[in-house]
Amino acid sequence: EVREASSVRYYSHGIVVQMTNPKAVLAWVAVMSLGVAEGAPLWVPGAIVIGTSVLSILIHALYALAFSSPPMVLLYKKSRRGIQGMLGVFFTFAGLRLILSRTG
Repeated sequence: EVREASSVRYYSHGIVVQMTNPKAVLAWVAVMSLGVAEGAPLWVPGAIVIGTSVLSILIHALYALAFSSPPMVLLYKKSRRGIQGMLGVFFTFAGLRLILSRTG
């Protein structure tokens, strides 16, 4: 028997994927280290979290709209490996640059 997944199940799966994504963790570390200076008032980290949360919701809603159309689903299926490879290389070099800039 095949059951259709509910919206709550899709949402829960998305949350788990995002929370276990090492790129997301590294992005948060970068945002917080760049956005919160030593001696910054307590409202600054809160503003960063709220602002980035709003941006995340908007961006993910746009992704859902963009990638849910049949032509985009087909195009993404054909391009998926290349896109993920390029992003992997980009984040690797970005991470290395952050590491090397802290030690030098």
